[in-house]
Amino acid sequence: MRWKFVSWVILLACLILPAVPVLAGNGSVTVTGTVPLAIYDVSASHVGFHNATISWKTNSAAISQLFYDTEFHSNLDDYRYSTREPAKPVSEDKVRLNKLLSSTTYHYRIKAVAIVDGTECIAVSDDYIFTTDSWFAGPSWLWKWWRQ
Repeated sequence: MRWKFVSWVILLACLILPAVPVLAGNGSVTVTGTVPLAIYDVSASHVGFHNATISWKTNSAAISQLFYDTEFHSNLDDYRYSTREPAKPVSEDKVRLNKLLSSTTYHYRIKAVAIVDGTECIAVSDDYIFTTDSWFAGPSWLWKWWRQ
């Protein structure tokens, strides 16, 4: 019976008292770990009849490669086209794609590899899409200008 009383007191104390951070003896907190590699700010710009520019950022300097095709693939090896890997790791990258088909939707994904504290970290982006301009509809900037 006594243990029930003690457990109720502890429960009430936990509910009533505010949470306070636990500090080391010298008042500092040390947190260790590795932040996962992330790919962000992915975008397609300057999309024309036969070209587009793809840009992205990573949260750590990484060797990145772009994979693209006219359909989505869950496996990167199945993409028909890919870019060469850069010579050195960077945290921002952009690639100009040429010789694309007009009026065509392309799927693209990015793979980034970084060495963080001696460990290889790999990130693969979500699927993104862009559609090249159509010869019949004219470039998208022309339609935006025309509608103003």
